[in-house]
Amino acid sequence: MKKKSSGKEIFKKVVVILSGISFFWFSASTVIGMLTNPQPAPSAVENPPVNNELVQEIEGYQLVLEKEPDNRFAREKIVEIHLQNKDLKSALPHMEKLVELQPENQQYQEILSIIKQGIEAEKNQEQPQEKPQE
Repeated sequence: MKKKSSGKEIFKKVVVILSGISFFWFSASTVIGMLTNPQPAPSAVENPPVNNELVQEIEGYQLVLEKEPDNRFAREKIVEIHLQNKDLKSALPHMEKLVELQPENQQYQEILSIIKQGIEAEKNQEQPQEKPQE
């Protein structure tokens, strides 16, 4: 024999069903809104490569490094800022120093390797492709 559903069980089922429907509705409306009104791509004008705030931030961390040359936090932040600005050459010496300070840190070594590969790729792009002479 089955017991008749109590009021609490019916209430729980109604709440679950309404929650599912509302979740589906809000998800679908968001997707439809994104498809009908796509956001324009951010332009390069909105994000200048280096802004004044970042320059001041780098200068502040440089002052810290003058007093504490082995300050990992300052070096990490300088590397981070340079990488955000796609300035690999400026990030390289600081990353090399971080690897020197903590050679056991695998993440530092991987980032250093990536920076070096990026610099090499930039060099290859700057050099015109030589066509083989026939």
